[in-house]
Amino acid sequence: MQNNTARDITQWNLPEKAKARFGKGGIRELTYFPDGTRLAGRSSIGFWIYDAHTGEEVDLFTGDTWEVMTMALSPDGHTLAVASDKNIRLLDLHTRNQKDVLAGHKDDVDSLAFSPTGEILASGSEDTTIRLWDVDTGELVRTLIGHTDWVRWVAFSRDGKMLASAADGKGAIYLWDVHTGKLLRTITGHPDQIYTSTYAPIGPTLVSVAYAPDGLTLASSGPDSKIRLWDVSTGKLIKTITTDMRSVDSVVYSPDSETLASVSEWHNNIYLWDVHTGELLKVLTGHTDTVDSLAYAPDGKTLASESDDGTVRFWDADTGELLKTISGHTFYARSVKFSPDGGTVASSEMADYTIVLRDVQTGKILKALVGHTDHACSIAYSPDGGTLASGSWDGTIRIWDVQTGELLRTLTGHEQGVPALFYSMDGTTLVSGGWDNTTRLWDGQTGQLLKTISEHVTQFGGTDSSISLSPDGNTLVVATGENVIRLWDTRTGKVRTTLAGHTSPVTSVAFSPNSSLLASGSNDGTIRLWNTATDELLLTFPKQPSGVESIEFSPDGQTIASGSAGDIYISDLATGKHIATLTGHRSCVHSVAFSPDGKMLASGSDDRTVLLWDLTQIQLQSE
Repeated sequence: MQNNTARDITQWNLPEKAKARFGKGGIRELTYFPDGTRLAGRSSIGFWIYDAHTGEEVDLFTGDTWEVMTMALSPDGHTLAVASDKNIRLLDLHTRNQKDVLAGHKDDVDSLAFSPTGEILASGSEDTTIRLWDVDTGELVRTLIGHTDWVRWVAFSRDGKMLASAADGKGAIYLWDVHTGKLLRTITGHPDQIYTSTYAPIGPTLVSVAYAPDGLTLASSGPDSKIRLWDVSTGKLIKTITTDMRSVDSVVYSPDSETLASVSEWHNNIYLWDVHTGELLKVLTGHTDTVDSLAYAPDGKTLASESDDGTVRFWDADTGELLKTISGHTFYARSVKFSPDGGTVASSEMADYTIVLRDVQTGKILKALVGHTDHACSIAYSPDGGTLASGSWDGTIRIWDVQTGELLRTLTGHEQGVPALFYSMDGTTLVSGGWDNTTRLWDGQTGQLLKTISEHVTQFGGTDSSISLSPDGNTLVVATGENVIRLWDTRTGKVRTTLAGHTSPVTSVAFSPNSSLLASGSNDGTIRLWNTATDELLLTFPKQPSGVESIEFSPDGQTIASGSAGDIYISDLATGKHIATLTGHRSCVHSVAFSPDGKMLASGSDDRTVLLWDLTQIQLQSE
């Protein structure tokens, strides 16, 4: 493990050229270390290691080329197996080096499990096979064939002689002889599909089959709100536990095999059941969003849970008491903005619906703006920096006093979420774009609705980059789901002109600081530069491989930053060439923002982090 004595986690294992990372990414799939002192959590940016007693961050493992679908920790706690695609990588947790790459699957690997001795690693794949690997040599021991769909779950029996597996689309569990690779028996009788979904890097990990530690029983659950217990030796149904949950999406045995913990996507609670009687023992309450992953400590005294509310919580397994909460894991970072003075960066990434204001230099949270009843997805500073507007999936726009954090007013009218906000340069007008296919103009001082433009042909792009208002406030540009760009006259609410040329839907638009240029980004991967006086196409930038999600001009108007499915491109307006590529995000970059002096860039991504980039280094390297 690395020595992180400074404890400034915003600086841990940053991508090249990045200055800081705000947010710890979304968290999924919890695994205790064998000695119970540490807890590993798979997140959208890598693996966080926590001290299980204090809840403090111990380490962060990130990968340069992989986004992890699933993970498994060896019984001795020395090796971490991770799968991101067809390959499996074995990482030494002490040296931080990659020990081996296990290659052979023909499709993505979705499930991993070490044998009790750690000598064998089992992997289940979307190619419908299970492969057994020798961990020391990296050689393939044997391939188990029999499933007809994606193998989403594998687990060894306590003695390591048997392997259980389950696949998508089937209500059956397969039991295999590890030594011979033969299918011993199939457990059938589940009336519905068994939940075995695993999505990466930030989706749910709902493995609803659990192998009892004593090796005698298996538990399974599905959408019929029941938990079924099966005899491993015979494959027969032992007991059915009927719950009042709409569905049971994940089940986990306690280490003594006496208790089952379960969660449902329709509830925020954790339910503990007596395995022998089927009695509901306890309900653990406290999470404010869906619980996605559970893990018992090796001694069975503590239960850890992870939720979409961005927290990891530790519970006393006997009393149900909440012992500690780890916070800081985030929701989608769809919007980031610098304050006009450049000292603060605002982001809408928190899972508990708050907008956070951070000091750019220290990363310290200065304010937390609380009030939305659903996730905030857009933000905009007023030109004087005194107020902040935020749009939410709850359909409201809230105006906040930046100094006090006080909610000044709430603007209503959009029938659905508000993923785009934009102030005019003089602050007199606030523009909002909604999923209800309307763009609304509000008085920037009073919040009065001035005009509603509802002539969208199809839904607009749906991010902060989807709308742009000319500096004089007379022209509004909205990126729609079409291949064209429409420019509206804000005084009449009528289309002034239509710009055509993109071959896929336009996702982002931006005016240059002097309003002489308009940039448009599209799913076709190109950025097009238009003369706003003549509506003439001036330049088409080289195609970005995975489309354009967001764009913004630098304050001096000489470069454009654009976000894509993972990378950020810096392009020179004079030459039309990409001059730098910033790599580090692991999902779509929906928001980019230059600092007022142009020396930094903030980016927000679906990997649930905000990254700050030092552009002075990039400029030196590109000269």
